[in-house]
Amino acid sequence: MQVSNKGLVRISPEPGWNGEHVKKLLVLAAAIAGVLVYRKAQESEARKTVWSKSTDTVD
Repeated sequence: MQVSNKGLVRISPEPGWNGEHVKKLLVLAAAIAGVLVYRKAQESEARKTVWSKSTDTVD
């Protein structure tokens, strides 16, 4: 850990962490986020379908 002259603290990465590990973590995080967004979209579409089937049409 280094302290700069402006009072900010810099934490240096662990020696074992290189760019490849970070890229893999970012890909994993993006994949998880994608799955969550997909599930939310499916849930929203299901609600719209149920709502449209449960309401009467206006002639």
